[in-house]
Order: sequence, then C-alpha cells, then structure tokens
Amino acid sequence: MEKSIEAIWKQGFIESDALIAPKLNNLYNQKTKTIIDKLKRAMRFNLYLIVVIATMSLGLYTMLGVPYVGIFIFILFIGVYWLSIKHARTIKNIDASMNSYDYLKSFHTWVKKAISNNSKVMRFFYPLIFLASLMPIMHALKSGEVTSTAISNSGFHLIYGIPTFAWIISFVLAILMYVFGGKIYQWDVNLFYGRIFKKLEIMIAEMEKLQN
Repeated sequence: MEKSIEAIWKQGFIESDALIAPKLNNLYNQKTKTIIDKLKRAMRFNLYLIVVIATMSLGLYTMLGVPYVGIFIFILFIGVYWLSIKHARTIKNIDASMNSYDYLKSFHTWVKKAISNNSKVMRFFYPLIFLASLMPIMHALKSGEVTSTAISNSGFHLIYGIPTFAWIISFVLAILMYVFGGKIYQWDVNLFYGRIFKKLEIMIAEMEKLQN
C-alpha cells in the first residue's frame, strides 16, 4: 500500500537524511535560508543605523552647545549597539545541522529571547534619551536673554531657571516611557522586523500543519 502524504512528509521532512521527499526538503531548506538571510541583513542594517544615529547625535548636540548631552546620547546608543552585537553572536549556538523545522523553531526561540532581554534595557533607554533631548531646550531658554527674563518675570516657581511644572511634566513623561518601555520597544521592533517575523511564524505554522 502506498504511503500517505502525511507519512511521506513526516519521513522526508522530520528526518533530514531521508530520500523519500527530497524536493520537499530542498524547498523548505531554501525557504529557511532565504528568511534567515533576510533577518540577518535587517539586523546588520539596524546595527549600522544605530552607529549612524549615535554619531549624528554627538555632532548635532555639540553644534547646539551641549556636547555633554551628545556624549551621553552617544554612549547610550553605543551601549545598545554592544548589547545587540552580544546577542547576535549567540546565533552561533544554534545547531545549523538540524532540519529546517527544528532550526526555524530554535531561531524563533532565539529571537523571542533576544527581544525579551532587550526590552528590559530599552525601558531605561527611552526615558533617558527623552530627558537628554530636552537639555538643549533648557540650555536655549536659560542662555537666551529675552526668554530668560520672561521666565524669571513669569511668576512661576523655578528650579535652575526652569518652571517647576515643566520639570514635573518631563519626569512624568519619562516615568510613563519607563512603564510602557516594553510596549514601545515591541512597536519599534515590529516596525523594523514585523514583516520578516510574520513570514517566519507563517512558515513554522505551515510546517507544523503539514506534519500534523
């Protein structure tokens, strides 16, 4: 009796050295390679973008007269870059000799772990970047003779020449960024990698459906 499609799939797909369904194996091996290559290219581009933004921030804030802010933001971005490189190197721990399904599942697990670890860091990154970006505004308000005089004569309670309510609003926003930092990072990741992750999940689901 001829074997069913499910049996052929199970033997040909789950067992990477089987010869019953070589075309099916080759198809998914190629699809796996394509989607992993796309994700790795996107990751390399993201790393390049982080370095570019860090460098541009250093130059921009130096031009605005607050080089210490530029250095601080540069260090933050380079810290994120270093963590991303550290996580990327752990890809080598995934056994490349596994069949396509097991490799994709392992890679998917690696991606989720990397996102989870990065989320913990980015909760601090977003509010710190936000507060640092306000420094040039504060510098401009305090250094400008007209604005400085206007603020001094406004009747508002001031802390270091800035209205107290402005400090309160800034810190409240920073706290909210910390609280929702994980969700902000998820949105950021989906914006950059969303389409590739979706293809990865669809492909895994397709393989599981064929197996079952």
